[in-house]
Amino acid sequence: MLLGALAACEEPNKVALRLGAPPESAVKMREFEMRRFEGVGAEALLVAGAATLQDLGFTVTETEPDVGVLVASKQRDAKEIGQVALAWALTLAAAVGGVASNPVYDEKQSIHVTLVVSPAAGGTAEDVRVSFDRYITNNLGQLWRTELVDDPKIYSEFYDRMSQSVHLGAPRS
Repeated sequence: MLLGALAACEEPNKVALRLGAPPESAVKMREFEMRRFEGVGAEALLVAGAATLQDLGFTVTETEPDVGVLVASKQRDAKEIGQVALAWALTLAAAVGGVASNPVYDEKQSIHVTLVVSPAAGGTAEDVRVSFDRYITNNLGQLWRTELVDDPKIYSEFYDRMSQSVHLGAPRS
């Protein structure tokens, strides 16, 4: 009986450990959200990050150089022809059935970027982590949904441009 009781206690502990663990997708996201830069100071990385984001059409809205944080955003159209057509088709079908409704579809998006620079453990390197989020408003002016941008290509392109900016800003000998 004692062994049975001990075995029963083990299962809740496994559940508790799983509840506290980050999802696998978070670990994968961190892989493409982060880069390590050797021999480049935090201030230079913030400047390069700001320049890169401005080149990409973002407006820097907040900087806290003392803690290594930069925030930027840009506004874009979010309309997709297929989504608008489907919304209108569903509205017309509902009207034929005697149900009044308004078509609802994505209209605008606000893309937000947070860039954080922090010292890497034990050396002269700095870790940079960037994340992109979208806030989508529908045609009725309501915040419709928010989503984390999880396309590795976007992060890779950002870091490629930022690396170029870092090298352009480096002192020449």
